[in-house]
Amino acid sequence: MKFWFRHIKLLLLSLCTLILVAACNSNTPQLQSRETPENIASDCRVIQHDGGEINICGQPQKVVALSPPLLDILLSLGVQPAGYAEVDLLNTKVFDNPSQQIRFLGDRITTQPVNLGDRHNPSLETLVQLKPDLILGEKFQLETNYKLFSSIAPTAFFDTGGKTGWKFAMEAIAQGLNREEQAKQAIASHNQLVKTVKSQLAPVISGQTIIVLGWQQFVKESFIFAPDFITGLLEDLGFQVIVGEVDRPNISIEAVANIKTDHILVMPTGDNTIENAKHQWQNDPILRLIPAVQAGKIYFLDYQLTRIRGPIVAEIFINQIRQLLQP
Repeated sequence: MKFWFRHIKLLLLSLCTLILVAACNSNTPQLQSRETPENIASDCRVIQHDGGEINICGQPQKVVALSPPLLDILLSLGVQPAGYAEVDLLNTKVFDNPSQQIRFLGDRITTQPVNLGDRHNPSLETLVQLKPDLILGEKFQLETNYKLFSSIAPTAFFDTGGKTGWKFAMEAIAQGLNREEQAKQAIASHNQLVKTVKSQLAPVISGQTIIVLGWQQFVKESFIFAPDFITGLLEDLGFQVIVGEVDRPNISIEAVANIKTDHILVMPTGDNTIENAKHQWQNDPILRLIPAVQAGKIYFLDYQLTRIRGPIVAEIFINQIRQLLQP
């Protein structure tokens, strides 16, 4: 009975959304999802994304970001978001104090974007009311939300994961927003920063190994980072990164202690905090005897950095590593 009730509820939600979209259609900007080459005007751009391609005409004024990586990219391109979906649900209609409400990126927001809810479950009703010109999301949102979001406004989903995912997403988004030059500058600045910091830290980390740990309050639920945005940045800086499996299996304290590594980066996840994680490592009789710990080569950074995955946070992360390791 619960199964059918849940599906009926979802169906009703979809129908209500489509009705709202139809009611707002007269005010929806003329940005089409697909066009033939013959019909594409001179001020239109076709951009590729993980859901196919969309045609963007004119200059979108209301652009929404359905996750932190897309917000990072928009801000890097000099575009302020009209709406935003965060990692944690915030009980407010707008981000009226973004520097305090949106970690690492909020101090670059000069407006008060509409709160679209949780990135895993953004509010369709709020999106309809906002009437955006362009919706930007991540690939994981594609399967469940693409048709509904596309009925509201042109929608593009991107895989921002991996070492360079944000660069491909940025180039495509920049094309759609007429911001190609800003994208080139952002990527060039990132590459130059990596080159500079790698040279500065070479005496300290050249040939050195490092492991990145997602660290839970319940240690048995902790894991080794698989190849991703953070491990890619560490590789770029010259580290030899010890990586785990993609599905992030849990690892025991004993297993961590048996890993031979020169450096350890701990990123507290879940409900854990940096302060609590430090306490765990200082007081556990096994962890504190690990050679890297005894040598003072253990570091603690905010896990939120791994969720954002864009050029702004890449710069923040690299500068934090430089500060921790500066010879």
